[in-house]
Amino acid sequence: MDSRIAVLVAWVIFGGLLAQYLYTPFPENAKHPVKQRFSRAMVRMMHDIALIGSSLGLGSEVNITRRVSELNTLFSREPDDGTLWVEDKVFDGVQVRVYTPSGLSVTPSPALINIHGGGWAYLDIDGYDAFCRRVAKHANIVVISIDYRRAPEYPFPVPLDDCVTAVKYFISNAQKFNVDQNRIGLTGDSAGGNLAMATALRLQKEDVPKLKLLSLMYPTLQSFDLNLPSYLENPDRRSTSFCMKDTLIHCMQLYAFGNEPLTSAMIKNIHISKEDREKYSKDINMEMLPSKYRKERVTSEVAPTTSGTVKGVDTSVFLNPYFSPLLASDDDLRKLPKTYVMTADIDALRDDGFLLANRMKTLGLDLDHEHMEGLEHGFVLFFYYKSSLDYIENYSTYLKKNL
Repeated sequence: MDSRIAVLVAWVIFGGLLAQYLYTPFPENAKHPVKQRFSRAMVRMMHDIALIGSSLGLGSEVNITRRVSELNTLFSREPDDGTLWVEDKVFDGVQVRVYTPSGLSVTPSPALINIHGGGWAYLDIDGYDAFCRRVAKHANIVVISIDYRRAPEYPFPVPLDDCVTAVKYFISNAQKFNVDQNRIGLTGDSAGGNLAMATALRLQKEDVPKLKLLSLMYPTLQSFDLNLPSYLENPDRRSTSFCMKDTLIHCMQLYAFGNEPLTSAMIKNIHISKEDREKYSKDINMEMLPSKYRKERVTSEVAPTTSGTVKGVDTSVFLNPYFSPLLASDDDLRKLPKTYVMTADIDALRDDGFLLANRMKTLGLDLDHEHMEGLEHGFVLFFYYKSSLDYIENYSTYLKKNL
């Protein structure tokens, strides 16, 4: 074949692949349609690189994805301008990073503890370094970032245990960091939101001062019903959101079991028994969703009739409120501190957040719910979006008022 023809063919193939990655139909209300297509394309490429690499024996899908995602950390790195003192520490065996503004306006200072997202298996405190720096600067508060051990190497409850240990240590030793132990907030996004709420629930059993604020950004709150409308709107890699039902099922299993024994059952939404569905139906009720997000319920295949086991796998973990915080009792929800919930419009987890927010409102609890129209899961970390920068600034103002 003539070399010029070969080059032309190569460019056509490359252009076709690029067009396929960039073509993602975002809704009309998308805030940054061009940039959002770029973000979605990058995530799809990362996913495909990991799949190809693992099939070639270059490593596990999890580890390859971790390595590739480190590139995003390099691109989003926040320059050190001397306004923060940043130090890596160990809190009772758990690695953390402490961000202290050099000119704190209030001493002892309020503080925010951040638990990073990433499906319990991906991302780390380096991936959230820029976010923590921005919040520490804008809110002028101490920020702690927890580097918990991740699945699948360390499945449930190890990541949660690490978070509880680190938070307890910091609250008990707040004075060492010139922090007011009565003005400490806990935040997390996505899987980090799951860990943050589960940590807050666990702390109810501990003899430590109560948290001042619980902040959840597009959190993962349940593995009970995987046919909620937002899950069905974002089923797989062709979806607009890169937080999809199949990805969530992958991550939920890594966190629960360290492997993926129930993929088929979870895709069909038959991993929970009929008995347990009836028991918890009041907590996961589609009538709690805004009317524009409600859809006719999809009828699942017949779920197993025996509680707690599917295909020989113990599924009781899915009903554990420390794994699925949305299943926490009303009494335990009433003991939570003031709570902030942020949901994103283009997100398989959208309905999880709405269900929690509306349930807490029904109970008359102190809750603020902010819904971000036209934005997707993870947008807070996309600093090339104006919406991300605006959100962090507004969120920091909220922290100043509520911590």
